[in-house]
Amino acid sequence: MAVEDEAVERLTNLTFALLGAERPKTYEWVRNRVTGYHDKTEEAFSRMLLRDIASIRRAGVPARMENGLVWVDKDSYELAPVEFTDAEATVLGLAGDLGQQGSLGAFARSGWTKIAASGATRSFNDAPLSAVDNDILRLSAETVQSVAACVRNNTRMSFDYRPTPTAEKQRRVMDPWGIVALNNLAYIVGWDVDRQAERSFRALRVSDIKKVRSTNFIPATRPLQDVVEASIRGPLVDARLRVVDKHAHDLVEQGRFDGDELVMQGVERDWLVRTAVSFAPYAAVLEPAEVRDEVLGLLKEATSDEG
Repeated sequence: MAVEDEAVERLTNLTFALLGAERPKTYEWVRNRVTGYHDKTEEAFSRMLLRDIASIRRAGVPARMENGLVWVDKDSYELAPVEFTDAEATVLGLAGDLGQQGSLGAFARSGWTKIAASGATRSFNDAPLSAVDNDILRLSAETVQSVAACVRNNTRMSFDYRPTPTAEKQRRVMDPWGIVALNNLAYIVGWDVDRQAERSFRALRVSDIKKVRSTNFIPATRPLQDVVEASIRGPLVDARLRVVDKHAHDLVEQGRFDGDELVMQGVERDWLVRTAVSFAPYAAVLEPAEVRDEVLGLLKEATSDEG
């Protein structure tokens, strides 16, 4: 890739990362999360970030750097509202199958993101595709393209699914209905052929999607958001953890830092236990005590099995 193209890609990644952030981010967050910065030395990164912020400000993006933080003043950077019918929003959301190579950064750089930011996704309750937030930074464009094609054509698909980062892959079959965002995570929603029930799968855990011949595609019968909420709902807890940010990203995305501790509110208990175990020793639950004890018990059990 030419140096000029790399600069354009880096500036675009930075702009959309800051626009998608709910609060100001540290320089280290930018360095670890935004493509184009992580391989630079400390000095080179500092100079590059300062130069890039100045560049996107000249382009009209009200970005700011102050006291070790960087952000975009969104109140000064809003597009005029655009209204679409449900049918129009569906077509716009699926246009082109989001079919560019690489990560969804390519999608973020396209005109469709501007349309979505203007309000197209407000009418996506029953549409095949909903906008994603944090997962857009890491979700494969190939995955979205494959799912979108199956949704559009009412085509059954098979895929590999890994329930947790350390779990073995499972081969699953489903009639896909769309991709839905919930709590900054993206889920592929549809009819699980093996379980004969509605199911949702974390999109980042899905790979190797293949079309499956079938004449019995099961359509959705209710809003996809309801399907996701029902399929992942479980006991919720508030928790405090100590984590290593660059390793335990799944946990970090669901909380906020209070000093050195990660604070999580209203997260699914079972998910927290499984995820904390999968990221050990880079994540340690401090509270609540019963969750901490369950995580420690599972880790001890795993250690005993290995012995």
